[in-house]
Amino acid sequence: MSAIKTVAVYLGSRPGNDPKFVQNARGLGRLLAENHIDIVYGGASVGTMKALADGALDAGGKVVGVFPTGFKGKKDNAAAGIEVGPKGLALSQLIEVRDLPERIATMERLSDAMIFLPGSFGTMVEAFNWMEKWQLGWGQKPAFILNTDGYYDGLLAQFKTMIAAGFMDGNDMQFLTVCPTPEAIVKSILS
Repeated sequence: MSAIKTVAVYLGSRPGNDPKFVQNARGLGRLLAENHIDIVYGGASVGTMKALADGALDAGGKVVGVFPTGFKGKKDNAAAGIEVGPKGLALSQLIEVRDLPERIATMERLSDAMIFLPGSFGTMVEAFNWMEKWQLGWGQKPAFILNTDGYYDGLLAQFKTMIAAGFMDGNDMQFLTVCPTPEAIVKSILS
């Protein structure tokens, strides 16, 4: 049985242009719940974040949202009619934190591994924070990338460039598993 009981999932507050992004987020949430793996995520009820939470909650999973108190986006989202936090989602728990760095630290503290799906700047900041800690020896938790239809191929190529240029060691990538599907991620977690 896997030692991974809770995963932090970083993903988008938008749905993206391809329905596969939402389908994969929902499917990952469902698969994690069916395999008794709890989810910690950014707490929004919009985009692929909502799809992930919906998939897990529909399958009876535990989903914890972590959201900054007074986050500028919260006000903007409310004005646009976008729900943040448990309103509209029956989250298991919503943890409000001071700011984005505390959100990242809280999500990392509560989880045994990290998964990141297609997203934007926020997803990258959260994922790179995790990766940097691994590289510096400050964290030893595994990470998984859901590389939907090659979404992260450019980033993975950049990692190879960093290694070839001598800015990273090939061992810096040993904690990272790249998977093409939600099923492959869950299989890797359980193995």
